[in-house]
This record gives sequence, C-alpha cells and structure tokens, in this order.
Amino acid sequence: MTFPSESSFPSLIARRTRYKLLEASYLAFNLPFIYNNLMQIQHKLVQWYLENKRDLPFRINQDPYRVWISEIMAQQTQIDTLIPYYERWMNQYPTLEHLSLSEDEELYRLWEGLGYYSRVKNIKKAALIIKQDFNNVFPNIKEDIEKLPGIGDYTSSAIASICFNEKTAAIDGNVKRVMSRLYTLDENLDKKYFYTFVKSQIEEWMNSVEPTHLTQALMELGALICNKPAKCDICPLKSMCNAYVTNTVNDYPKPTKQLSKKEETIDIVLCMNNQNQFALTLDHNDKLMSGYYRLPRLDQFNQIDLTFDKSVKHIFSHKIWNINFYVANINESSSDFIWVTKKESETLPIITVHRNYLKEKFI
Repeated sequence: MTFPSESSFPSLIARRTRYKLLEASYLAFNLPFIYNNLMQIQHKLVQWYLENKRDLPFRINQDPYRVWISEIMAQQTQIDTLIPYYERWMNQYPTLEHLSLSEDEELYRLWEGLGYYSRVKNIKKAALIIKQDFNNVFPNIKEDIEKLPGIGDYTSSAIASICFNEKTAAIDGNVKRVMSRLYTLDENLDKKYFYTFVKSQIEEWMNSVEPTHLTQALMELGALICNKPAKCDICPLKSMCNAYVTNTVNDYPKPTKQLSKKEETIDIVLCMNNQNQFALTLDHNDKLMSGYYRLPRLDQFNQIDLTFDKSVKHIFSHKIWNINFYVANINESSSDFIWVTKKESETLPIITVHRNYLKEKFI
C-alpha cells in the first residue's frame, strides 16, 4: 500500500485529508476479506486471550494499585525481570496505605536494579497525593489518573481500561506493533494520525467487548505472538492481518532512527579505611539516580594513593559510562563521605553498576 509523500501535503487541512486517504486506502486494498473479518477481530482476540493468557501476579484481580505498580515497573523492563521485583514490592507494601507510609530509602532499595529511578520517586509522590486527595482510594477515571506524577496517556489508559472498564485505548510498543502489522501502517509517515487511527479503532472495538479484556489481549498478543520474530503460524488474527496476507510482516513496524548515545569516562574509587569500611556518597553530579548511594569519584579526593583495578562499560538508554575502578586504602576517614561495612551496605540503595562491583570485591 503506497501513501502520498509528506511534501504533497504542506497544509494542516491536507494532512488531515491524508489521514482519511490512509483509512480509505486500507479499506480499498483489503476489500476481498475485510467485510467478513472486521467485526471478528476483537472477539477472536479476546477469546484467544482468555484461553491463553499468562498467569501473572498482577492479574490476580483488578486492583488498580497492583496494576499501577506493574505498569510502572514494566516500562523499559521485561516481564520476567520485573516479576521478582514486583512480588518483593507487594510483600512489603501490599496496599496504597502501606506505600504512603514508606521510607524513601526502603523504596529505592526495592527498586534497585530496575533503572529509570525517577519512576520510584514519582510512585511515592503519587501515593501521597492519593492519600491526601482521594483518601487512599485509587482514582477511577483516566482524567484523574493521568494527573498523578509519573503517569501519562498510556499508563492512565491501561489502568482505567483494565481496572475500571473505561473505553480508552492503551497504546504501548506491543500494541503499536500489532496494529501496524494488522493494518500495514507506517507510524513514521505521520505519528499523530497513526495514533489517532489506532486509538479510534481500538475504542470502537471496545463497544462490543470488555475493555479490560481487549486492552490486555492486545498487550499479550504483542508480547507473545506478534513480536520479533513474529509467530504468525499460531496467531489468532493471521487471516485478518494485512501484513500476513501480503507477506510483509517483517516490514512492519517501520524502523525509527536511533539516537546516538553519548559516552562518558568516569574514574571511581573503592576507598577502604583501617576499620574495614568503605566510602559512599550521595553526590549525583552526573544527574542520574539521585537518592542512590555510590562509590566516590576520583575528583572528590584531594590526594590519594590508589591502584587501578578494572574497567567496566555500563550502558543506559541514552548514554554509556566507561568506568575505571581504582582501589585505595587510608588511615583516616574523611567526613565528606559516609563509611559503611559490607553488611551495612546491603540495606542501602546503591546504583547497580557499583553494587555489582562491590559484590565482586567482597566475595
């Protein structure tokens, strides 16, 4: 299916016309099978989900608190990775009330290793708002949910549809991939109208199936079947999928341009005193992971005798740290740092790459 080029539609009105052409092109291209299948998609999808869904700890009920924590943890994190974190979290903070009474360091320690640490800070902020403004009862409409810190369009739609059956489409990467292949749509052609088309189609389906089931079904299909590589042979929607019918599954979704990652070299010191303690700091001049302890940088010392130990590359979503680790021993402990034993450090939140290094040193 070929769409008009970007340069052909300079005006806003023309851009809207292009979106209509996109819809019309899809309908025209698929006339041989679309009328028989269009109204079956949502029913087949939900039926497949109810018969094949994974037994996940956040699906035991529709508690919005449990769903909220799972959705925030799932951002940039694989489900298999987050489950042990999720279960530890729920054991320690089973309700919103427990969470609102938590200590920040305890939360940071539980979150350690999941990355994107602003998420856990926003969780705490949101919990306090829910306590103050909603009497510890999670808000039950998308509009109110989206006002909470750290919650955007996708997460608010996911919670509202899964927990309260609100007819609002939750569009994440999995859902985009499913819809892109189902309708052979290129998101890069026009992101705004891709989103508008996908949202309107999903919400139309919600008129005839339970939103809670449809939202989770789309996510599950994207995670288990319509992934990379796609498992089309067992997909419940393959006969209705335009990419499958036209043998173009591997062409969708179209790749987006990847931004290059900035590399930084950092010199870090494991500084031990004569009481078998080592130095930690909360300094975060790197603008990352505030609230988490870390080993001090070399430039935080005036003069020190040290020995090079090893180099480690740590990759973030937007930058790369090339870390040189050094070891030093001193007789007097500087008040610029906190000094802890290995055992004491185990209860503190420490950035992951430093925690891993400490584990190696103290085995």
